[in-house]
Amino acid sequence: MNGSDLGVNPFCFACRVLNLRGNRSEANENPPMIRNYLFDIGNVILKFDFGLAASRIADASEVEEAEIIPLLTPMHVDLETGKLPPEAFLENAAEATGYAGALADLRHAFQDIFTLNQPIADWIASLDEEGHPLFLLSNTSDLHVSWFTKEYAAVFDRFQGAIYSHETGCMKPDPQIYDQAIKQLAIDPAETLYLDDLPANVDAANAAGFRALVYEHADHPGFRSKVAPLLQSRVISD
Repeated sequence: MNGSDLGVNPFCFACRVLNLRGNRSEANENPPMIRNYLFDIGNVILKFDFGLAASRIADASEVEEAEIIPLLTPMHVDLETGKLPPEAFLENAAEATGYAGALADLRHAFQDIFTLNQPIADWIASLDEEGHPLFLLSNTSDLHVSWFTKEYAAVFDRFQGAIYSHETGCMKPDPQIYDQAIKQLAIDPAETLYLDDLPANVDAANAAGFRALVYEHADHPGFRSKVAPLLQSRVISD
């Protein structure tokens, strides 16, 4: 059966098909405007160094400084997926390393490992002042959230919502955590710019429909160049 059998002009039918394809092509060339901004935390908003924690506790530990982080990495995954509460992590860390100091000092050693990435902090402030919705998506733990949300409250108070791995029970790049971000934050991923320092996390975010970019804090000017086309005529602050 063809168009003539249906009483349809085949030429006109072909025109409509071509027009539909053209509209789809235009839609692909003109994606939705970015309305939401979703940020990873580590090495995006805050630079971090676990080596600082190891150097602080090494003198009170029975193992060498270089052994501390490898020893604690498996339990740190459990910490960031919520399987291990912060106090249990600290107790297990003390036992694994033979740490003889106070647990309060151990806690502080593992919390105070962050420094603010000022260029991104300035951009976050600019976006907030312009009224753009800001959100967080991070592999982290309550041990750290309880620290940096107070220590850097001027930055984190600007966010309307957050998805943390220790609360969801899964970590990036697991697709489940991106689905939870979409549902719990009530955001359209096609209208959401997501920044993360790890390519695997960015790939998973793009697969979930986000407009995701790898961010390197050592090359903020490069980020400005990459993000400018996505934000059209928006001016990115230094």
